[in-house]
Amino acid sequence: MFFRTQNRAAYSGFAVFALAVLAGCGFARDAGAGEAYPSRPIRLLVPFTPGGSQDTTARLVSAPVQKALGENIVVDNRPGSGGLIATQEAARATPDGHTLLLSTGAQMAIAPAVRAKPGYDPLKSFVHVIHLTDTPLALVVHPGIPAAGVKEFVAYTHANKGKVNIASTGNATYTHLTIELFKSLTGADVTHIPYKGAAPAMTELLAKQIHALFTSTASVQPHTAAGRLKALAVTSSKRSAAMPEVPTFTEAGVKNLEVSVWIGISAPAGVPKAAVERLAREFGQAIKVPEVRQRLASLGAEPNGETGAAFTRMVREDVARWEKIVRAAGVKVE
Repeated sequence: MFFRTQNRAAYSGFAVFALAVLAGCGFARDAGAGEAYPSRPIRLLVPFTPGGSQDTTARLVSAPVQKALGENIVVDNRPGSGGLIATQEAARATPDGHTLLLSTGAQMAIAPAVRAKPGYDPLKSFVHVIHLTDTPLALVVHPGIPAAGVKEFVAYTHANKGKVNIASTGNATYTHLTIELFKSLTGADVTHIPYKGAAPAMTELLAKQIHALFTSTASVQPHTAAGRLKALAVTSSKRSAAMPEVPTFTEAGVKNLEVSVWIGISAPAGVPKAAVERLAREFGQAIKVPEVRQRLASLGAEPNGETGAAFTRMVREDVARWEKIVRAAGVKVE
């Protein structure tokens, strides 16, 4: 009898222990993978100041998404160090889907090419959720330049060696590297002049203090429509809806000069697959909303919508391309 009672007591103790372990496992599942997503407001880190096109895009697409998710999306502007501050913070964030990054080619492809230690790996530190938009650039010149197209402009630079200046919005920016790509593909004899932003560069071009500029179609369209500037070509694969009369570089006789200033949504590596898929789906629906598309068009942006492997492949190709251009041109961050 004693033996059986002792075993019964031992069994009872083991049962209590086993139930406790199972309860603990169940709790872990409820608090982790099984927890409803999202369970609290989502923070969207934006590497730019409020009011710009990137910030506007972030707020524009977030509105329908937060309605669909049932949680607020808080846009958190963290400008500084060419976007590195926000991007580094996003890379370090807990990978639970409640911290996202408005990612761009400037942070994901160009910064790693021009900086030895950006503080993150564009492919290993992030999962790339959705490619939201593409904004092409336009090559514009002052109307006093006797060139009706790209080939004529290149010939003009050869006829005026060392005298033709082309502006960028800053050293090691999209516009600067596009100039380097343009030079490598056409042999144009132009001198790069970096400015601190698009506004001062545009002012100087209008005053013919410089001769040419790569800039967004939306920013230059009013000037080309009024005849103050001439657009020679756009960097998109097809004609821009903002400037349908302007040929692509391919149409103008220059192949492989396709450049997109892209915007996407990325998250820290390790975010649960279900959360990534839901975010991709909801942001994908957001860029299909007619009002959103109209507003994006006013910014010169064209909705994309690639997700998962397709978006990640584009990021990888962008990293490789700009790394090659940076190395060949010897571009360095000052």
